[in-house]
Amino acid sequence: MRKVPATAFQKGQIAHNRGLRHEAKLRGDTHYFTGIPCKNGHIEKRLVSSGSCMECIRLKASQLRAKRSPEKLAKEREYSRNNAAKWRKNNPDHENTKIAKKQWKKAHPEQVYAATAKRRAAKLQRTPSWLNAGHWLEIDSIYELCNAWRSIGFDYHVDHIVPLQGNSVSGMHIPWNLQIISAKENLSKANRV
Repeated sequence: MRKVPATAFQKGQIAHNRGLRHEAKLRGDTHYFTGIPCKNGHIEKRLVSSGSCMECIRLKASQLRAKRSPEKLAKEREYSRNNAAKWRKNNPDHENTKIAKKQWKKAHPEQVYAATAKRRAAKLQRTPSWLNAGHWLEIDSIYELCNAWRSIGFDYHVDHIVPLQGNSVSGMHIPWNLQIISAKENLSKANRV
């Protein structure tokens, strides 16, 4: 995120900030945006509940994660595994979700087409015109390699390192922004860097 020092003019807009937060609260929103830097200089969305900057929250959480001891990390992983096993036991039909998703896609083709078109448009908008034949050859070879690995049984995806439709940043469809990773890793990554 871009850090900008708070100016006297921006400090004078605190009352305006409170108004935006109050309006967001009335609408039932969870976040609001002022365009004014927080006390640490981040220009970012803020939580309606506390008024805290999202970048400050992320930084604080990463600092807390870094301070955890290996014993505590192992304990948290075990707790998470136990919860996952309990959930699978209580939801035996979760294996049928793929079937349910296929049925939903058949029943709602217009929504599936709209989502596909949106993804295709985002990819086109983020493909620069200055790519040359060598770049296109490199992109094609990455996809061909991924398909070759998939054909022999490996479950891999071509992933954009910086996502095309990220929440805080949007990448480009260029060779050095592509990587081949496991499908599980790609799906868990979603649109995060």
